[in-house]
Amino acid sequence: MQSQVERLDLIRQKLDERKTISTREIMKLCHVSFDTARRDVIKLTSTGQAIRIHGGLMKIKQGTVPDYNSRVHVLSPIKNKIAKMTAKYLTADKLIYLNASTTISQLCRYLNGLNATVMTNSIDNAGALMMDNLPNVILLGGYLNKENHYTSSLNSLKEIDQYEFDIAVIGTSSVNKNGVFVVNHSDAQIEREVVNRTKTVILLAEEYKFKEDRSSPYKVMDCKQADILITDNKLDPQYRKYFKKNIKIREVLEEEKNDKTNF
Repeated sequence: MQSQVERLDLIRQKLDERKTISTREIMKLCHVSFDTARRDVIKLTSTGQAIRIHGGLMKIKQGTVPDYNSRVHVLSPIKNKIAKMTAKYLTADKLIYLNASTTISQLCRYLNGLNATVMTNSIDNAGALMMDNLPNVILLGGYLNKENHYTSSLNSLKEIDQYEFDIAVIGTSSVNKNGVFVVNHSDAQIEREVVNRTKTVILLAEEYKFKEDRSSPYKVMDCKQADILITDNKLDPQYRKYFKKNIKIREVLEEEKNDKTNF
């Protein structure tokens, strides 16, 4: 019997060939029930790998990554699990940087009441952190990117230069052997500066982002600059080679499975 990872690879291959696929066709392709096919459809759409249409899936246009406005309305259980695990590393009396990411916006709700200081250029992060007096929030200013909900400016780069961060949490749209990449140049500039001034860098990247072939041309960091990687599924050994030997890797679904087995 195929695992979900194997089925998703097969569905993506068919989408590359045909651009659309129905739920019924997924059932025949993968020899699964309607409920299982539906779960696969939800997984691909909730992680931004395809667009849900009536009765099935449509391939996202080649060379594009869905913008924040398209992704923010999708409440992905996997993103929430990653966010919840990440929150365990963010402790009191730290200076923390959070970049603009739909997963990180979910992380913020776990930080309300934390006696720490958070810097961000994300208006959604800042809004989510307004539910309590703590943490303290530094919102970087500048030009507002309305599609992706973040601000950027040369003044922000100068301001970052005045800080040393304890922890930076970085979401990404693509990871490969050459590094960690995002869609927007101005966003990458800010994140590069932050990473170079941070003691502990936490990278958030679901498994599919290691296979992403859509355009994310702007490099944020080398993979070896990450100290902690939080992902969803068991990391393929070929991707493990991108990172330094002593990196701490947390695989939320794999750990959840082991916890149930050991119960």
